[in-house]
Amino acid sequence: MKSKLNQKLKKEKNSRLKTRRGVADVISTMMLMAVTITGASTLTYFMNDAFVTGNLGTISTLDSSSLNLLLLAYDTRDSFDLLTLSEVDNLTNSYLCRVSCAANPDTVPSLGGTEFIVLQIQNNGLNSIFLEKVTIAGSTYPWDSSTSGTILDLPGGEFPGDGMFSILSTGNNSNLQSESIEIKNGQIVNVLIKLDSSGPDIQLNKGILVQFNTGGMHLVEFLIDSGDAR
Repeated sequence: MKSKLNQKLKKEKNSRLKTRRGVADVISTMMLMAVTITGASTLTYFMNDAFVTGNLGTISTLDSSSLNLLLLAYDTRDSFDLLTLSEVDNLTNSYLCRVSCAANPDTVPSLGGTEFIVLQIQNNGLNSIFLEKVTIAGSTYPWDSSTSGTILDLPGGEFPGDGMFSILSTGNNSNLQSESIEIKNGQIVNVLIKLDSSGPDIQLNKGILVQFNTGGMHLVEFLIDSGDAR
């Protein structure tokens, strides 16, 4: 009788142990699934957020080593000889003149024309890039082909027209305007922009979004301060 009782107790004990092991296995599996689902959800969120907000296209602008185009310097002052370019002058009127100078936009600022911005950039890539367009504060500027191969001469009219830009060499030929929009590997150039006469005047000490279109999938973007020289 005692032997049968012991066998019965042993079976009940083994049954309880099996039940506990089964519950433990289920809990472990559920915890593993929860961790997997949480990780997948987190990864999906960040990937979707990157694609939706364009982070994948703009993160590179935070790391200059990964850029094909570097912004080395800029001059957006109401001043004279912008970025040391002789006779590239703006008026001291506390704003960058655009629509207020619409009456005679293709002339120099001293004769009532729109004002200038100068950007110095470098091709940081392995191959040539082609600067197709530059966007300043929402206005898009094409290259002025009439400046091709000419010496910058503001009194003589050899400078980009209203709402256009030219590309200038740096160094010994700093007044020579490029024959094309090609910027070779490692080359540093100055981009001279004649502000358009249709957009609103740009108030000083305001941020300006600058975008470069070099033919790639994404624009290269920078935020600069109007009225500053960097």
